[in-house]
Amino acid sequence: MSRRICVLFCAVCCLLGLIAASTPDSQLPSISDLEKLTFTTGTGHDSGPPPYSEASDVKKLFLAYGSQAKALAKYRDPILTRGAQGEAIFRSVSPSVVAVVVGSINKDNDFDPEGLGTGAIVDTRGYVLTNWHVINGYRGAIVFLKPSGNPDLAKDDAFGAKVVYQDSTIDLALLKMVDPPKTLHALQLAGIGQVQVAQDIHIIGHPHGNFWSYSTGVVSQIRNGYTWKYHDGSSHAANVLQLQTAINPGNSGGPVVDDSGNILGLVAMSEEGQNLNYAIAADVIKSFLFTGMQMNPRGAQASVSSPPPQQLLSGKLSDAQLVSKAVYPDAVLYLIRRRDGASIGIVAKFTDGTVLNAWQPDMDGNFRSWSADLPDGRHLVATASNGFLSGISQAQTAASLPR
Repeated sequence: MSRRICVLFCAVCCLLGLIAASTPDSQLPSISDLEKLTFTTGTGHDSGPPPYSEASDVKKLFLAYGSQAKALAKYRDPILTRGAQGEAIFRSVSPSVVAVVVGSINKDNDFDPEGLGTGAIVDTRGYVLTNWHVINGYRGAIVFLKPSGNPDLAKDDAFGAKVVYQDSTIDLALLKMVDPPKTLHALQLAGIGQVQVAQDIHIIGHPHGNFWSYSTGVVSQIRNGYTWKYHDGSSHAANVLQLQTAINPGNSGGPVVDDSGNILGLVAMSEEGQNLNYAIAADVIKSFLFTGMQMNPRGAQASVSSPPPQQLLSGKLSDAQLVSKAVYPDAVLYLIRRRDGASIGIVAKFTDGTVLNAWQPDMDGNFRSWSADLPDGRHLVATASNGFLSGISQAQTAASLPR
């Protein structure tokens, strides 16, 4: 497994206390129009610190989506050669297996795909089970649902997901998708007493970025109280299943299921040697989920503090609209406000060419709509709920973006 784990957390966009909601058709100025304005020193209004951290994190989410969406667009259901049973298992289980996007912005200000995690939907309310080592240090991720037929990037098949519970010792984490679709299908857990040595198993995951790949094998042994370490030095212990099957980077967090499609374990790691692969056992997962699903995933997350800008300037779009311009080493943020201080939206331009827009603030100060122009020319849009990005998709035309 790749241990360079860096998962993007779902951005929370809290701005200026109580902010009046704008009308759904309110339009933001273009970045070119904003760059033509004349600015003077000072904000001209006590608008609070610019939301640089929020904008930067949203940019990471969009770049993460853009990176994986390119690969996902090439996905086609595999031609199975394992017989009728393998095909039936894949067709019934794979829609409940998701891709968890992991990555970061590197020193060259480019998105660095440092790995790809797998997750299993375990509750139709949007709960996704994955490994702790996939989300370690972050508060959320982007979850891709399996496309049916030819992937349609204009559909909302990617969702922000909050980390609601994690246990580093047993290497498990529970995510909660934001505003998930009503059509989710959840996998069921098998009892540990149902697991037998030499039993046939089925695994679906994303080895080396090959989305929704199917493999099979057998349970080699059940090992209670097994201990292991990762390259980052973290120590772990749990009841595990030793597997004789193919496991590669990208399989982490993938479900190990029986012939009925029930979860026997969750792929965790492999060790040096042939077929020394391990999955967290079903009894450990059951106890973990019992506790994790009692956690309350609702409500806005605390806003991340933004660093002070190098420059903070003020300008005016019209007698009714003011603009604060905040200059950072890698971005310029424009905060568009009404004269009474109520927020209208954000336009941000980053040094890599990404242009970010946020509009439709709600009464809690969270923007309900986001969009991005990526350096490769694509236009992405996202909705948000309770301050977290929800559905993310590729806009069909540039006209869908606010101007």
